[in-house]
Amino acid sequence: MQVILRQLGDCNIRRAEPSDLIPVMEINLKTLPEHYSDYFYESLLAELPEAFIVAEIGGKHVGYIMCKTEYGFSNFKKLGFVKKGHVVSVAVLDDYRKR
Repeated sequence: MQVILRQLGDCNIRRAEPSDLIPVMEINLKTLPEHYSDYFYESLLAELPEAFIVAEIGGKHVGYIMCKTEYGFSNFKKLGFVKKGHVVSVAVLDDYRKR
């Protein structure tokens, strides 16, 4: 079930679903130099679905952001071993940027 997290004008922002992976991969191929395997997208969606977001306008996928959490040593010396989050990939089709 698609639940819109936020609507910005005519753009719907929502959590990704398995059916979004092909359009997301197509956006990646059109806009970015780095590309990932199908398994990589599937594993990120399965691991942390609330951190894999898509943007749609008129039912068309126009962008996405994939995030991930990992455990590792903090960049701040006193914190030690911590849970860290980072953006894995973010992309928007050229025609829909700066809107």
